[in-house]
Amino acid sequence: MNLEPFLAIGLLMFAAQEEAPPQTYRFESQVDMVSVPVAVTDKQGNFIKDLEVADFIVYEDGKRQEIALFAAGLEESWIGLAPELKEQLSGSQVIGLVIDASGSMEEDMWLVRESAIKFLASIPKTEHLFVIDFDENIRLSSYTSDDQRAIADRIYEVEAEGWTALYDAVGTFLERVYGYSGKKTLVVFSDGVDSRSVLNSSECVDMVKASDVAIHTIQFGKALVRNRPRAHTQGRFLRRMSELTGGSYSFAENLEGIDELYDKIIEELFSQYTLGYISSNTKRDGKYRKIKVEVLRDDIKSRARKGYMGPISETEDLEKQEP
Repeated sequence: MNLEPFLAIGLLMFAAQEEAPPQTYRFESQVDMVSVPVAVTDKQGNFIKDLEVADFIVYEDGKRQEIALFAAGLEESWIGLAPELKEQLSGSQVIGLVIDASGSMEEDMWLVRESAIKFLASIPKTEHLFVIDFDENIRLSSYTSDDQRAIADRIYEVEAEGWTALYDAVGTFLERVYGYSGKKTLVVFSDGVDSRSVLNSSECVDMVKASDVAIHTIQFGKALVRNRPRAHTQGRFLRRMSELTGGSYSFAENLEGIDELYDKIIEELFSQYTLGYISSNTKRDGKYRKIKVEVLRDDIKSRARKGYMGPISETEDLEKQEP
């Protein structure tokens, strides 16, 4: 496994408001159980919540795996649940919000601010909420979901200016939450352009593939509404992150449409099925392993993470770090 992206990302934290804890991030799976959240919808996009373990098949690198853990989401919709029930059901959550505050976002900044604050008002209760805004520098702050006023003040202060370090901002979040337990979700607001990162796109993708974070991306760009081919090109990296992690990608046109996107993201957090298996691959070589999930029901769509980094032995890890 190439460690250069993870060494480079350590430099980025000097620009953050909060320093990362003093530990080494290796971004390899250190546990035997592989956890795979799966979102299943019908053709209309409604989440299907009545599936059983027998409805799923999991493959790793083409080999069928035995599902040892199965957990279903809520039987009823998360949207509209009483606040006390939401708090009870939230469990362990790690949620991040990455806001592109570079000069290319100037026309969309008002929409981004309003969108971010609306999203944060509806998230599950969590002690681990991270907000990152970035231009060529990365500014990271940590909160709890109870800090709504402080978060809103922080977001309203964000101004669009400077170059864009999108890859570095995503990498900073992934490094910051590595080692946290619980379900991890990141929502990225950006036009998809990068002009000043230390990481390149392939290095950032390597970090995404090695993480256990579900990444939802929302592409902004007022000018891109009239130029969809350009929007498609600029959104390639955003779509790639979502595809790899089993998240969703959307294009933002107005606040009303974004409200619907938020409802879908929040609903998905509590409608996902969780499949767990112990890999039949006993090698500890740190290589990427592809995951494929099949759902044995017609007329449905499913999304799940595409893979993970296998475990690595201490001997191999030390050999990879030698010059």
